[in-house]
Amino acid sequence: MVKAADWSRGNLQTIIDVIPALLSYFDAGHVCRFANDYHRFWYGRPPQELVGLHMRDFLGHEGYAQRAAHLERVAKGEEVAFDARVPYLNGTVRDASIRYVPRMTESGDYDGFYVLVFDTAILQHRFHSVFDGTALAFWELDLSIGMKLREEGRSVREVIRATRIVDLNVKATTLFGLNRGQVLGASIADRWPVVSEATFEAAVKALEDGAPSFETETILRRSDGTLLDVLVNCAFPQTGGVRTTMVLGMVDLTERNAREAALSQLQNEVAHASRIATLGELAASIAHEVNQPLGAIVNNGNAAMRWLSRPEPALGEVRHSIELLVSEAKRASDIIRRTRALATKGTTDRAYVEPAVLIEEAAALVSRQVASLGANLRIHVARNLPSIKADRVQIQQVLVNLMINAAQAMEGQDRPAEIRASATATPEGVAFAVEDNGAGIPPERLDQLFNAFYTTKAAGMGIGLSVSKTIVEAHGGTICAGFGSDGGARFVFIIPSPKDD
Repeated sequence: MVKAADWSRGNLQTIIDVIPALLSYFDAGHVCRFANDYHRFWYGRPPQELVGLHMRDFLGHEGYAQRAAHLERVAKGEEVAFDARVPYLNGTVRDASIRYVPRMTESGDYDGFYVLVFDTAILQHRFHSVFDGTALAFWELDLSIGMKLREEGRSVREVIRATRIVDLNVKATTLFGLNRGQVLGASIADRWPVVSEATFEAAVKALEDGAPSFETETILRRSDGTLLDVLVNCAFPQTGGVRTTMVLGMVDLTERNAREAALSQLQNEVAHASRIATLGELAASIAHEVNQPLGAIVNNGNAAMRWLSRPEPALGEVRHSIELLVSEAKRASDIIRRTRALATKGTTDRAYVEPAVLIEEAAALVSRQVASLGANLRIHVARNLPSIKADRVQIQQVLVNLMINAAQAMEGQDRPAEIRASATATPEGVAFAVEDNGAGIPPERLDQLFNAFYTTKAAGMGIGLSVSKTIVEAHGGTICAGFGSDGGARFVFIIPSPKDD
C-alpha cells in the first residue's frame, strides 16, 4: 500500500517536471539547490548538473549584474516580477517573463527564493493563436505619445494621430481591409474619422479615470474609405505601473444597423398605412353611426308628409314628427362631432348623469326601430344607482348600438324576440347590460367581435362594436360579450365610479 505522503511527493515531482517553464530554487547566496526537468530542454543539461551552480553561471556576469535590484528586493521578502533576456541553448537568448518568490523561515528570516521563468515567445505564440482565432476584431494601441500630447492640452485629432497600432489580429485585417505588416506602427488616424472623435476622447477619459474598460458604439473607416458601425470594448492593461496601452475588441454592427434601419422604414410605412386605415375606419364609423338617426329622420319626414297629405292636415302630428326629425338631426350632428373627437383624442363633453336617464332615453330612441324588427324591449334599472361622469351622447350611442344589434340578430326567429336592457351597481361602478334570447354568439367568434370591420351580418360593416369598445375604454371602462340566461347574446360594459374631482 503506497502511503499518501509518498504518493504526494512522487506526484509533485512529476507535476513540477512537466510544467513548461523553468522552476528552480536558489539559496540566500544565489546558489541553485533545485531545478526542474524543463532545464534540460532550455540548457541542454540534466537538472542534476545544474544544482550547486551559482546564478552567475546561468546568466553570465552581465546578466547577473542586471538582476541586482531584483535580488535585493526579494531578499527583503518582496515578490518580484519582471521581463528580461535569459541565456538559451547554443549561446542564444530568449525573452522571458520572470518571477522571484522569497522563502522565509518560521522566524521570518530570508532563506532563499524560488524562480519561475516563462518563455515569452511561447506565451506570445499561444496568445496569438487565440488572438487570431477569435471571431472578434482586435487592435492593440500605444497611447504613450498621445497621452503626453493630451497633458499639453493638444487637440483630440492630434492625440489620435500620435496613437499607434502595435498589433491587430486576422479578423481586424479582414474587417478593415488592411495588410498587417503595413499598418503595424502606423497611426490610427486613417481608421478613426472625425465624426468619432468624441468616442475616442471618452475612451481616453475612462483610461485616465482608472476604469478597467469602456464600451460604446461608434463609426470607424475601412481602407477603401467605407464606414463601419462597430461595437467597441476598450480594455486598459497596465504595463510597469503605467497605463498607456488600449486593447480594442470590435464587433461589426453594420449589417445589423442596416436591418434595423430597414425595419424602422417598414414600421414607418406600416404606421402610415395604419393611419390611412384609421381614416377609412373613421369614415365607416361615422357612416354606420349616423345611419340610425338618418333613418329616423327619413321616417319622421315621411310621417309628416302623410299627416300633411290628409284632407284635413293633422298639424299637431306634423309638428311632433318635425320635432322628432330635428332631434334626430341634432343627434346625427353630435355623433359626428363626438366620433371625430374620439378618433383625434380630443376632449368630450363629460358631465354627471344618471344611469336611469341614459338607458331610458336610449330605449326611447330605438323603440320604434326595435318594434319594426319584431322585438320587444324591456328595461330594468336598479334603485339608488350612483351618478357616473360620462359623455351622455357617447354612452347612449353604445346602448343604441347594442339594442339595435340585438333586434337585428333576432329578426325572423320563430319565438318572440325579447331584449332586456339593465343598469346595476358593481364594486367598480355601474354595469350596463343588453341581453337577448336569440341564437347567441358562436364561442369561436367571441374574441373577434370587437375588431374593426368584423361582422356576422350579411350587410354589416363591423364598426358598431369596435366604436363601442373605443368609447367605453375612453371612459376608463371595460366591455365584454358572453351568453345570456336564455342562451342568447349578452353584452356588458362597466363605467367606473367617478373619482373625486
